[in-house]
Amino acid sequence: MRPNLRTALAALTVAAVAGGGLLLPAGTAAAADAPAPKGDFNGDGFSDVVVGAPNAKVGEVKAAGQVVVLYGSAGGVTASKRQLLSQESPGIPDTAEAYEGFGGVSAAGDFDGDGFCDLAVTAHHENEGAGLLTVVWGSKGGLTDGVTLEDPDKLASPGIQNRRTWGGKLAVGDFDGDGKDELVVAASTNATANSTLYTFRNIARSGRQAAPVKTPLGFRLTHDLEGLASGDVDGDGRDDLVLAGAVSGLNHYVPGSPTGLLPGAEKALGAGDEQAVGDINGDGYGDVVIGNRSAGKGGQILVAYGSAAGPSATPAVIDQNTPGVPGASEQGDEFGVSLALGDIDGDGYQDLAVGSYGESLDPVSLAGGVHVFRGSASGLVTGTGVQAVNRTSPGVPGDARQAEQFGIAVTMTDANKDGKADLIVGSSDADGGNSGSVTYLPSNGAKVAAPGSRLVLPGEAGLAATAGLGFGSRFAD
Repeated sequence: MRPNLRTALAALTVAAVAGGGLLLPAGTAAAADAPAPKGDFNGDGFSDVVVGAPNAKVGEVKAAGQVVVLYGSAGGVTASKRQLLSQESPGIPDTAEAYEGFGGVSAAGDFDGDGFCDLAVTAHHENEGAGLLTVVWGSKGGLTDGVTLEDPDKLASPGIQNRRTWGGKLAVGDFDGDGKDELVVAASTNATANSTLYTFRNIARSGRQAAPVKTPLGFRLTHDLEGLASGDVDGDGRDDLVLAGAVSGLNHYVPGSPTGLLPGAEKALGAGDEQAVGDINGDGYGDVVIGNRSAGKGGQILVAYGSAAGPSATPAVIDQNTPGVPGASEQGDEFGVSLALGDIDGDGYQDLAVGSYGESLDPVSLAGGVHVFRGSASGLVTGTGVQAVNRTSPGVPGDARQAEQFGIAVTMTDANKDGKADLIVGSSDADGGNSGSVTYLPSNGAKVAAPGSRLVLPGEAGLAATAGLGFGSRFAD
């Protein structure tokens, strides 16, 4: 998401908003010229973290799904400053029904141009798998109310070989260079037809929405949730997309233009099902990182550096056998299952976090881990200084536990407004007895897991801790 003008809060108090499970600041707003960070829903200048919990109960309704928003503060991410959203929250369209999975996919951006970040949320099992997409509006009191974005091309007779999940893939960016956030919605159609992207601009808070711009693709997207990322790869001031295709698992680069995303201009990239875009070497071009957890012995990442011509055709390949990278590639590590970019040390180069949720910490199997690579003028640094982060690392709260899958999801954001990115790590807990967790690891200016690190459990965030909940397995894009 590109920066937008925001309103700053002149005074802060803590308020509880009935019906929404909300604990966050309120106050009077004053105009400010400084751009707000990504995911700042209440305009206080702190980045917020969105945790999707599609398997969460709503009251006694199983797997209706909820979204937990952990609001940033001077102390970073805490469970005490949070908001729970579901389809039973006031102003949210529809009603909570069993196994609909609200929160399965989400993405943040200022969709109505009011200076507050908004949140697009999908209930991916709604309507027998057809999906339901909702936009919830940001405000000085946090996220509130919402509208439904309808699928303009609903399938008349969906089935196993003829189906798509509307809102199953979301991305936010400024694809036409007008300085405003746009929401891209993607969905596959069936086993043979190519896919289409739908770009929503200036989403209205009420009334009839303007029809989205359609971009037909020359390839099919996967049926998996997510699988796309945005950023300015060619340095033209407009965001581009990287999407995972269904054929051969190849990713594709689709450039932006003055009219938006360009149909027919896609460029095939390497295989993988996780993507991230950011300027690792500080040359003004976004670099494409693709995670392929199934490649080689234990997974790998590809780094295709950006240029005026788009991403490089000869990406760098990195795995746990690359010299300088802690550990070793082992079957089932799933290195590359999650990716996040952010400037941890404040040097102007984007650093990279790579999750490997299948990593074992002898004798604890599937404990999980994350590698943090530094960016530099020469690109991603692998020979030295790679930080291995897991439950046994200094400063990381909690203990290593079998099948915790620490690192199944990662995100980076400046939650404490110190000008440096913090790392947030999700754990799904696939052991059948636990419910997942979110671990906040702030930067100390050189690396993560500084003082102030904390573990957030589902019960602390207001969710019923049930086996299979997977709290921490999904973050908003």
